[in-house]
Amino acid sequence: MSTNKLYHVTLSEPAFRTRHIMGSSYGWLITADERSNLILVNPATRAQIAMPPPETMNNVRLRYTEEGVLDGYDVLYMDLFSSDFDTETEPYHLTLEEARFFFYERVVLSCDPSQGNCTVLRVQLPNNQLSYTRVGDSKWTWIGGKGNCWKYQDILHNNNDGLFYGVRGRGEVDSINLNGPSAEVKVILKPIISYQAHSRYIVQAPWGDLFQIWRHDKYSNENGKRERVADKFFVYKIDLLNKSLLK
Repeated sequence: MSTNKLYHVTLSEPAFRTRHIMGSSYGWLITADERSNLILVNPATRAQIAMPPPETMNNVRLRYTEEGVLDGYDVLYMDLFSSDFDTETEPYHLTLEEARFFFYERVVLSCDPSQGNCTVLRVQLPNNQLSYTRVGDSKWTWIGGKGNCWKYQDILHNNNDGLFYGVRGRGEVDSINLNGPSAEVKVILKPIISYQAHSRYIVQAPWGDLFQIWRHDKYSNENGKRERVADKFFVYKIDLLNKSLLK
């Protein structure tokens, strides 16, 4: 940036302009192509790392036309308590392209993926559930079996303790340990309020403290059109020792 020069970078296929940016971390862009494959891209080194394809998710099925042409994805609903498929609920029918907005609500990395031991955690629809994979894995692993592992609004990775943290709709904060053979989710902070009235984010300050940010949107219905006219932000420090919030 000190040279104030503009650099053009040519990346290999798939064409970068056809992808969507789903996140960024450690100098890498987290992109999803037109088939909803997740690809990590380092624009400086031009390195690219492909994550397992969507059909390796245990509730995702490829959908074909009568002529045998790949047409999209069918997403089965997962029961949070039994970890079984809900066969009575109609699957979500997604095109190849629109599935990326369904699969990757939030995506974060545990470290620089070029190190080889990087874990990728994502928030997915329906119900803002969690799945993860590691660089070099062949599939995604769903985090389920507990009734509270859903409705995550934001996630992050804490380098200080090697854990992921997620904030949910009523202000709850969970720690997500993916360092062992299976995921371990613990409630760090119980619900703050009894209803969901804000958008919530979880962030880490440069000195290590964790914060919740609550964004309250105000809307206007003038002239029959609903528009957002103002945002109010509330910042709370997460006290992990006493399991409380400090405004």
